[in-house]
Amino acid sequence: MHPDSLFGGEAFERGVDERRRLEYQFELLREDFDLWFDAALRLAGLRLDPAGATWSVLDAGCGEGLFTHEIAHRYPRARVVGFDVDARAVAVAEQRCARQPNVALSVHDVRQPILGSVPAAHGFDLAVLWLVLPYLPDRRTVLANLAATLRPGGVLLLGNVPDEALRLDHPAAAGLMAAGRQLVERMGLGGLQDSLTPLLAEAGFEAVTTHELRYPMGGATRSGHRWYAYMLTGMSAAKPVVVDTFGLMDAAEYDRRIDQLAAESVLDIAGDVRFLVTLARRAGSGTDG
Repeated sequence: MHPDSLFGGEAFERGVDERRRLEYQFELLREDFDLWFDAALRLAGLRLDPAGATWSVLDAGCGEGLFTHEIAHRYPRARVVGFDVDARAVAVAEQRCARQPNVALSVHDVRQPILGSVPAAHGFDLAVLWLVLPYLPDRRTVLANLAATLRPGGVLLLGNVPDEALRLDHPAAAGLMAAGRQLVERMGLGGLQDSLTPLLAEAGFEAVTTHELRYPMGGATRSGHRWYAYMLTGMSAAKPVVVDTFGLMDAAEYDRRIDQLAAESVLDIAGDVRFLVTLARRAGSGTDG
């Protein structure tokens, strides 16, 4: 799901920077996503061999279908249903998944009831909500909507970010990260790390586990270089909401700090990017898929 969809199109303009950020994010997290997705399959008691994987999965807030395509490609016999509130993103996802007959896509808002609104959205073995929940203040409703789509014993895979998702030891970054913290506070988007487990229990989930993933940024490794490029792209894409929507920093000052970070040798950069991965099983017993 694109941030411009979540914030009514005012906070982020979908442009080159934002699309590049999402593509960076997908490529950087792709391998780990596959591993955690398979962990969700095991928790649900489902088969991992592609030939026998006839289970079903809902990709809520699928955006342009990067992860939808990944799931369907790895498991071509599974039923993969995706939706997003942004019709433009869904159109891109339809093009991306055009050669995958096991994919069905539609336009819907995860904040609204899913049953009865998304075709065939019931009795899923798995549901995925990947890096969407942090942007949604009414998390209780979203989790309840997803729980209603899962069969008893079905599993929810969540990708989230902690309140302190970025650590970067550089003077130019300090002001940018401070503005980011103010943004989270203004929009009421913080506190997810501490509140998620009780919210999942309230929605009828059990066996909840959350893991923090940390990716070194900067230094001499190719991975560190790529995560630094991702961070710069993300900060550039965030400028409209930080500067124009909330006025948390002057535009010239924002650009000056970004330019200073971009000019630094990545060998002199030290920091990390953090994500959260949560697995939760809907209460009840399930059957093998």
